[in-house]
Amino acid sequence: KNKLPKIYERMSRHFHKRLYAKNVLELNEKAFSTQEYADTSKPQALTIALPPGSAEVTRLETGREAIFDGVRRGFARAYDALVEDPSERGRGHIVARQYFPDEIMNYDPRTIEGADESAFSVFMEESGLSPK
Repeated sequence: KNKLPKIYERMSRHFHKRLYAKNVLELNEKAFSTQEYADTSKPQALTIALPPGSAEVTRLETGREAIFDGVRRGFARAYDALVEDPSERGRGHIVARQYFPDEIMNYDPRTIEGADESAFSVFMEESGLSPK
């Protein structure tokens, strides 16, 4: 399917759901870890969640805009949690718009030919747009 037979097989056998469940259990466990910061005997994990009340992308969502907005919100939250400069914290939503500009929604990636470049790069080049 879509020239990705191994991925199709993996998805049809629900291996992605098993991995997801395993990862959720592991992250839940790590969220309450008492492991010291300097302890490097085991890998550390930082769990990051969207703020309470944030819109979620539903499990069955297929709309590009809803998924795109979810990716943007997740990036913004991760940026705010991980940026080193304290004066940059809280600007994640601005930085997310730079890395994930609105123009991404102005084309249909299924109509772009070319396997070696991202569809958005091809769209920008054909439209005469340049990165911000």
